[in-house]
This record gives sequence, structure tokens and C-alpha cells, in this order.
Amino acid sequence: LYPLLFVTVSAVTQELDQAPPPLNLKNLLKSNDPEAKFEALVSRPLTEASNMVNEEVDVLLQRVADVVEKHDNRNTIETLQDMGRRIRSLLAKVVPKMLHARDNSSAMEIDTRPSKRSQATYAQQVLLKLQTFSAWAWPVIIEYTRDAYDDEQITPQIQARMEQGTDGSLGYLSSVLVYAWEAAEYQFPVVEGLMQRNETSGETLMKAGCAASYAQLLGDITEMYGELSGSKMMCFMNTTNKTVWKSCASDASQSLYKVTSAIAQASNAMWQCFGLFWGCAQLTNTAYSQMVKALIASEEMSNDCNEEKFPICKPLAFKAMGALSQAAGQMATASDECALKGDGGESPLNPYAATPFPMRQLRLPLHRCHEAIARDNLWFVYRWLQQEIDQ
Repeated sequence: LYPLLFVTVSAVTQELDQAPPPLNLKNLLKSNDPEAKFEALVSRPLTEASNMVNEEVDVLLQRVADVVEKHDNRNTIETLQDMGRRIRSLLAKVVPKMLHARDNSSAMEIDTRPSKRSQATYAQQVLLKLQTFSAWAWPVIIEYTRDAYDDEQITPQIQARMEQGTDGSLGYLSSVLVYAWEAAEYQFPVVEGLMQRNETSGETLMKAGCAASYAQLLGDITEMYGELSGSKMMCFMNTTNKTVWKSCASDASQSLYKVTSAIAQASNAMWQCFGLFWGCAQLTNTAYSQMVKALIASEEMSNDCNEEKFPICKPLAFKAMGALSQAAGQMATASDECALKGDGGESPLNPYAATPFPMRQLRLPLHRCHEAIARDNLWFVYRWLQQEIDQ
């Protein structure tokens, strides 16, 4: 009896220890069930990306722990150099999963309650534009970076893509920068009101947060645009100098970090300034910015993990691990908090928003406009034309 019981318990235990079978994502994508599509397009990619990052961080932390207390500098340098390469390889697999999920989620969905000509609508359109840019930029930047640091060979094809991408980015982002500076005038009354009143109400705190977030956003975008313009000096050089290649890759990564951080900051500012909830965009783009931060740390490790700069190398490893861990946590949270694009519904509005938006008016039906024209009711026709402009 006991041998039979042991066999039975062992079989049950093995069955419980086995991972669940993978979902058939092709069938889920074909399904008309919104929950199934959300699982396939958003939740599962974010969960997989988060798990991949956590698993790699566990491995890398163990490797760091094995060498960090030893006095074998050569072994430590080799380990940390290899860690930089592994981080870049990981990010090349993980970031596309996150971007696929983000671009199919409510992070890319505009709230249609503000009127068409309101600052809230313009700000949302700019936020979508920045997210679109960040998705375009990643494949070129990660390929160029891995070629420069890991393969130490830049092909003419990736060189041409980097040049085209830099020029295209400057043209694409110029309108964003113009809007950001023009919209600064809407923050002046907010700041003046804060200086005249000494309060700690919810409304005052939101106004302070709105002004601070906007100032940070404006600074990041302006600095990024300047750095991207300056990077043309290095990135457009027709050279075989490996140092130049690495400098170009580093400049591109720094610019992308500024963009992704600005998007996360702008998502938070949507709530503080206009009362619109962009929580999914904030979570996914915070994860994105942290992964780009880890990419930058991996580049610094490859540059500085040598005998000459050995003391500053170890902190870079922990900087990369911290950024990756935060990104994994943000993606795991986003897999629960986000919704499928087009299926998010209306979120609650912030009653303490610093600059509340004018609501979009209910549309007047077209047939009533035809009736008004027949009756020479010009006032109704005027209202109908006005609503079409506003919508």
C-alpha cells in the first residue's frame, strides 16, 4: 500500500510542478471575445517580457555576487563585460514585446471628452506622436548599438538607417517641440496662482504637480532635441573608428531615454493638468525608459569595465539591475491595469485638475440642419457648423 501511495503522490506532485500549457495565441487573436484579444495582444506579451527580465536579473545578480567580493580584477572585468552584452541581447528580445503590447493597449487611446480645439486634445495627440516615434526609433538604435559594441562592425545598411532615422526624428519631433513651447503660456497662470496663494488643498497640490511635470517635460524634450542635433556630428561620419561608433550609439540611447522619460512624465501630467487618466501609458513608458536606462548602463559597462576605470564599473552593474527590476515590475502591473485599445471605456476625471478642459458638445443631427435650412433658421445652421468645427 505504501509504495502505491508514494507513486500516486509523486505523480500528482510532478503534475502540479509542471508549467501550464501555452495559450494558443492565434486562436485568441481570431476570437471576438475582448478578454481573449486583451490576453493575446496586451496581457500575455507584458507578462512574458516581465518574466524574461526577472529571470535574467536573477542570473546576473548571482554572477555579480560571485565576483564582487573577490579581488580578481581580471575575472570581474570579464564577467561585467559579458553582462553588458547579455543585457543588450535581453533588451533586443524584450522591448519589442513591450512595445507590441503598449501599441495595442489603452496607452494609445485618446479620451474624446475634451473638445477638439482644447489643449487637452492637443496634448493627447502630442503624446501619441511621441509614443509612435519611440516605437520607430527602437529597432534602429538597438541594432546600431549591438553592432557598435558587440560586433564592432557597422555595416553601410545600418549606417544609412541611423542617418535617415536621425534626420527623420528631428523633422518629426520639431512640431512636438514647437507645441511644447507654445503651450508653456498656459502654465503661467497656474504658476502665478501658486505664488499668490499659500494653501495645501487638493487643487493647489494638483496645480503644483502640473507645473512641475510640465517644466520637466519641456526640459527633457528641449534637451533631447539638442542632443539629437549634436549627435549628427558623430553619427554621420564615414569612418571605421570604433570609438566614434560607440559614441554615436551612446548619444542615440541617451536621446531615446529622454523621450521615453518625457512620455511617462507627460502621462502623469495628463491627470494633474487636465484630469485625464493615462495610467497605462505611464506604466508602459516608465518600463520602457527603465529598459533604455539599463541599455545605457550596459554601454557604460562596456566602455568603463577595464583596469583603468575598474572602481566605477561595479556600480554600473547594480544600476543596470535596478533599472531592469523596476521595468519588470511596471510591466507586470501594466498587464493588469491596461485595457485593450478601443475597449478602455471612460475613466473617472480628476476633480482637482489644474486646467480643466472644455467638454465636447453633444452632436446635433445632420437631418435637423437640413430642416433648419429649409426653414431659414440660420441660428441653428450656425450652431451646427460651429459644432462640426469644434468636434
